[in-house]
Amino acid sequence: MAELQTPAAPAAGEHTPAPAADGHAVAPADGEAAALLGRAWELCYLDPMAARAIGARLAAAGGAAAASGWLHVALVDLRLGPVDTGLDALARARAGFSADPHGPDRRGLALCDEAQAIALRRTGDYEGAAYLQAQIDARDDVQRDAMHAFLAANSRGITATLRGDQHTALRLLYAAADAAGRTGWLGPRLTALSNLGDTHMCLSNWEDARRLSEQALALARAAGAPQVVLTAALNLIVIHHAEGHFPQARAMTEFLLTHPELLPPGALQRNPLQLALGHLCAGEIDDALRYLDGDAVVDLGDGDGMTFWAWLKARCLLARHDAAGARALGERILAQRRPSDQPNDMMALYGALADACEQAGDAVAALSYLRRSHALYEELMGRGARARYIALEVSHELAQAKRERDLAVDSRRTAEDDRQRLAELNVALQAQIAETERLHGRLREQALRDPLTGLHNRRYLFEIAPGLMELTRRQAGLLCVVLIDLDHFKLLNDTYGHHAGDLVLQRFAALLTQMLRRSDVVCRHGGEEFVALMPDIDAEGAQAMLRRLLDAFQAQQAEVGRRRLPSCSFSAGIAVFPRHGSTLEQLLSRADRGLYAAKHRGRARIEVVQTGFGALG
Repeated sequence: MAELQTPAAPAAGEHTPAPAADGHAVAPADGEAAALLGRAWELCYLDPMAARAIGARLAAAGGAAAASGWLHVALVDLRLGPVDTGLDALARARAGFSADPHGPDRRGLALCDEAQAIALRRTGDYEGAAYLQAQIDARDDVQRDAMHAFLAANSRGITATLRGDQHTALRLLYAAADAAGRTGWLGPRLTALSNLGDTHMCLSNWEDARRLSEQALALARAAGAPQVVLTAALNLIVIHHAEGHFPQARAMTEFLLTHPELLPPGALQRNPLQLALGHLCAGEIDDALRYLDGDAVVDLGDGDGMTFWAWLKARCLLARHDAAGARALGERILAQRRPSDQPNDMMALYGALADACEQAGDAVAALSYLRRSHALYEELMGRGARARYIALEVSHELAQAKRERDLAVDSRRTAEDDRQRLAELNVALQAQIAETERLHGRLREQALRDPLTGLHNRRYLFEIAPGLMELTRRQAGLLCVVLIDLDHFKLLNDTYGHHAGDLVLQRFAALLTQMLRRSDVVCRHGGEEFVALMPDIDAEGAQAMLRRLLDAFQAQQAEVGRRRLPSCSFSAGIAVFPRHGSTLEQLLSRADRGLYAAKHRGRARIEVVQTGFGALG
């Protein structure tokens, strides 16, 4: 996240005050000074160095606009340049606003305090910055225009992010985006879009992150804002990868590699990790390693970005069948873990370690890392859903505020017109509430779905099973719990690659949905394991249905590229509630025994567990 963009080329057409006979700049006339200050505010988030140049000329010329000139120098230097020169310029601006012949310039002094908060944040004093910003907000003697409101909300959003309160940051950045739109200037809009996209990405709300980053990229390309082009494109590589859109991630990498003229100088050399990710998405392991092993990553040390680098490198090593090297690297980085490590990177590192341990034959460690990865996945899904909900809530609040402003403007309408307007607002509000509830339900549904197969996940299984078992108990019925495991799946992955494994999982999930009953609950339990809860059917009926499923699965043919995959099969174990257990955990344990028997007897079998509830201890 950035508070301003990397400087573009100096703006053409800027004028410099004419020098006087003694060699000093002549203060511009009031009208010219006002126009120059307006231009400086317009450019300060699009071309900050041009804005600084205007400020420096006004400061050097003296006069009524000198304090505002020093303020612009301070704002740019405190955000982009040397802090010492920024503080010196800020002291001069504060002195000028305090010495105004008409009394202290309260707006100017409030902007100086905003700049002081930026200085505190720049030097690492995030709590001090937040305290000062709260004091500024408590004042009621300063009227903010749209640009001042944008600067304040954007700055508070960045402070909240650095303090780790990203949900508060999200609300503030939406307020900044609203104010940016009211300025009518491109720079604030670009900054708001870029910062919002970055924050949604950090909160794992990939849908909004992608939409906002795509908007920022398109607008930045049209405006010639190289830093936003770079930031948005790099973020989109990460977002497309997280969404499983690997070709789009590689295409965005290609865009960066083939358009260096749109980027800041040396940008690609300073951002090797996202480029490596783009190549990894396309299976271009040599190209990915070239970035991961290059000079640019030496600066990572043990700091930010090391976990990102580690899981990328581990994935490359796994692609080279070096499971031992991938595991050693991942566990070394885990030992150096920092509080600032991003959860998404930690989840990816745990996933890589799980695969490395599985390839090395250490099933216990693989399961441990897989559970950690899954726990982080569920946490991130919750964060993403919360961010999406906040986005919708803020959208509603902004729309409501706009409606209230419009209503105030039209307050002279007749009472009948006002009543009609209120009715329309109530209808719109109810529709918005309904949409919020619908979206909240859809986000919860997404959190309970396996993203690869579209089936419900293990979390959903454990949520729905108790109620289904209680209903079966009350009705004195039967409930079959089926544990299914694809045969020789690891060999398929090792031989034909993970894309082939993913295709088989997706096809099997589709077959489960087609062939089992609508009343059956089908979940992906993890890896190549699936669970089906089959109410109102006995073990023999469930066994017959699963045999038909097995025949259909074995008859399927699939190709990956030009390679035909071999026929696939599964083994399954069936336990019956309440005969084999009174809890889901007991039933799964007994179904697992049936599954083990099926595997032991040659695979491609469905076995009903033979032991009863009381005999298992």
